[in-house]
Amino acid sequence: MAQINWVFLDDFGGRHKVGLYHGDRSGHVMLHCNLKVVQIDFSVKDSKMYSFFIEDELCEVILEKRKDGAFAYEFRVNKKIDTPRNRVRRVQEGKNRKYMAFIVGGLVLLLAGAFVGLKWYGHSQELKRMALTSVVSHYSKDNMKRLVSEGKRTIARLHLSQNSGTKEQTITYALLALDSLMEQGDFKVPNTQPILLPSGFPFAEGDEFEAIYLPSDPAVHRVDFFQPSRNTTSRYISLATTAEKAMHPATNPERSVCRVLTAAEYSGWPVLAHFIFQDKTPDENKRFNQASYHKFWEYPDLQKAVVRNCSN
Repeated sequence: MAQINWVFLDDFGGRHKVGLYHGDRSGHVMLHCNLKVVQIDFSVKDSKMYSFFIEDELCEVILEKRKDGAFAYEFRVNKKIDTPRNRVRRVQEGKNRKYMAFIVGGLVLLLAGAFVGLKWYGHSQELKRMALTSVVSHYSKDNMKRLVSEGKRTIARLHLSQNSGTKEQTITYALLALDSLMEQGDFKVPNTQPILLPSGFPFAEGDEFEAIYLPSDPAVHRVDFFQPSRNTTSRYISLATTAEKAMHPATNPERSVCRVLTAAEYSGWPVLAHFIFQDKTPDENKRFNQASYHKFWEYPDLQKAVVRNCSN
């Protein structure tokens, strides 16, 4: 005898036990729900379906005779036939579809807004990053690509404008080609003493930096503050060695110079700013100060290089 049991959970949390007995020889069928007999049938030898209600749900039990003569049994809820519960269900499903469409539409708008926002944020972050290292005229991604592929290099010479305000200083620059003026521009920096360039180094009249421009349109150009000319780099080294000697008077002057040159050789010329501003507090200079100077010297390899180069 086949004995099959199912558990049906209705939409309101009710739990209903459905069972079936099907005699192997007699073929007699008995269906029960929650320990109550709902249907009895006799001599069922072929496929058949039984329908009955549990609360307001139309339920079906299917007996399917397979090719080998054995039976398969299935319990299901008929959600398509026209019943009061299914009418309510269709109305609710329609509302759910509208609600889901609203959610999906809102999600699409949200994702589109997020994409635009991220694109704008990425663009603004790129501008901020470039503002810390350079001045770009007529910025666009297309122009940046053209500068890489078509650009020619020259020198930009800086001068302090006489039209500076109380809060900001205006620095002008001229792109030079064979010592003749080719293009001019300007940028603003905070009015501090000393005046600091976006790289964090102190400005001096006539500072020179590498620039790249489009020969077909020199107005499209970029001045790179991290590519100083030889003369400007020499000035930075002079400022760094002067500061190192002043802050460490007990140290042999030649050793002070050696420390500066070794550090620049080991980590690159931008570290010279740590030397130049080693007398400043973090409140006076957030980027380069006493703390950044001492932290810079924590690198063991740098210490070994100084011992190796400057011990004599």
